[in-house]
Amino acid sequence: MTAIQQQAVQLIYQLPDDKIRAIITLAVDELSLIELRKQKELSEKKNAFARLEALNLVFPDNFDADAELSGALEEKYGIAD
Repeated sequence: MTAIQQQAVQLIYQLPDDKIRAIITLAVDELSLIELRKQKELSEKKNAFARLEALNLVFPDNFDADAELSGALEEKYGIAD
């Protein structure tokens, strides 16, 4: 348990039960929001990947991604490394 968690537990021990219920409600709501944000981020990543797959890009057998990247960096910035 981290120091901040220990501090929170110590403070909660001092509260009456009705106040603890309010804290529990707040914690549950916050955990739900965190989970929703994770799901949204994952959904966005999956959608982006699906859009890439839908492009059906076909590269030649001799395609060298590293050489392409190096060339693009050289063209844009004047350096490849």
